[in-house]
Amino acid sequence: MDCHSNHSVFLRSDGTLACWDDGGSRLTLARFDPAVDYSRDVVFGKVFGGIRDSLRGGDMPFPDFCRDCLVLASGACFNPGWAARKEILIFQVEPSIACTLECPGCMTFGERKARHARPWNLDIAVFEKYLSDFRNDGVTIRTIDFQGHGEPLLNRDVWKMAGLAKSYFPQATISMCTNAHGRYEPSQARSGIDEMMFAIDGVDQQSFEPNRVRGSFDKAYGYMKAFCQGAAAEGRDIRTIWKYILFDCNNAPEQLVRAQELAAEAGVGTLQFVNTQLGLRSSRLYTPETIPRIDSGVEIRVSGYFSSFHDTLHAVDKARHCLSRRDAAGGASHLLFAANMIRRRFECYGEADAIPEDYQALIHEILDLAGDPQVGPDTRATIAGGLHALSGKLVIGLLDAKDRIIGWKNDEILRLSDQLRARPRRGVADHARTILRDLAWRPGTRGAGGALAARNRTIARQSDEIFRLAVRIGASP
Repeated sequence: MDCHSNHSVFLRSDGTLACWDDGGSRLTLARFDPAVDYSRDVVFGKVFGGIRDSLRGGDMPFPDFCRDCLVLASGACFNPGWAARKEILIFQVEPSIACTLECPGCMTFGERKARHARPWNLDIAVFEKYLSDFRNDGVTIRTIDFQGHGEPLLNRDVWKMAGLAKSYFPQATISMCTNAHGRYEPSQARSGIDEMMFAIDGVDQQSFEPNRVRGSFDKAYGYMKAFCQGAAAEGRDIRTIWKYILFDCNNAPEQLVRAQELAAEAGVGTLQFVNTQLGLRSSRLYTPETIPRIDSGVEIRVSGYFSSFHDTLHAVDKARHCLSRRDAAGGASHLLFAANMIRRRFECYGEADAIPEDYQALIHEILDLAGDPQVGPDTRATIAGGLHALSGKLVIGLLDAKDRIIGWKNDEILRLSDQLRARPRRGVADHARTILRDLAWRPGTRGAGGALAARNRTIARQSDEIFRLAVRIGASP
């Protein structure tokens, strides 16, 4: 498996390094100490090295945190290249933990005070210490990104930090994400910033305020417009992005058209609509094809904040594999990860919203595996509680769910055997396809072998074969 902590670094506003800016943000990996070399001793030393060792072995580095973290790529193969090259994909820097807004999907003021002691703003000298350590150790950084759980513009030194970042790593992209409640000054465009993202979720106060609580649309839009037009006047080639998170209060087609008009008026380069599973409810998801368009000259993009179906499915498979080998702790961790990812994916759904059938199949399988005697009662209760609201929405039955999983596994065995077939040793591929024919769940046999136990035996045999084939091709299953 893999995760962001293999290739990226998250610096909190208090100077500490956290695991990453999701479930891992609560986990401190290293506190600030001016005597420590944060490149050799931490990021490319024992601290992050231990994380990479766990990921390389297919284990969660910190199960209590990893199992609720969206950036754990359970189904990905570990990539050793980042450490070997001493390369950081993203150095995320949180200039401030403070914020004047109170968005539903973010930390509350109470949480900020409870989880973070002062200072709330990052000391520029601390930031420069990290930059110096990385540069002195020959590290390459692709992106230095100023954002976190607070508002970057509340740190009065943030633009000096952008300049420092550019001076230490001139080839890196220097970016910032802001709620845009600031005042534009020409020096900001000259700071060394390469990319500015403005988080403004709406086209007027009525559509904006439900998510950006305590915020002002006019102030945010005014800052974005001033920055974009000011940067152009300064002759600065800064990429500007309006990040527009979609909720039911702001995702009507006419509002999306209006956003394009406003983006063009402001001089924004890209309007990025974001589907999300965080914060307020959104009853519709947009793709690039379903966004109503006008000829505004603004680039339109669509992205999403979602847990990965592939990683969730893989976690279920890992849980099954662990339980079959009497690894109760591993099985419980992977089941909890899968259950948490599904809970986070659908917790904003209303009573009338339907869950896709593929996810229904995963819910059935998680609950079935949680019934294994090796799974402790506390874990079983946590899983059942987390999925309780979704369990009442299941339309397909358990046996249909098993058949769907069997079909997925047939496809996976075919995919792996095709990879083997492309290699010189044809005998291995022929053997794999012979096993596939023996394992395949044919529609004509469903009635005769329709018992739950028979399906579970088929899934177990398929899982073992997938594991064997994955090892043969050098992939971590």
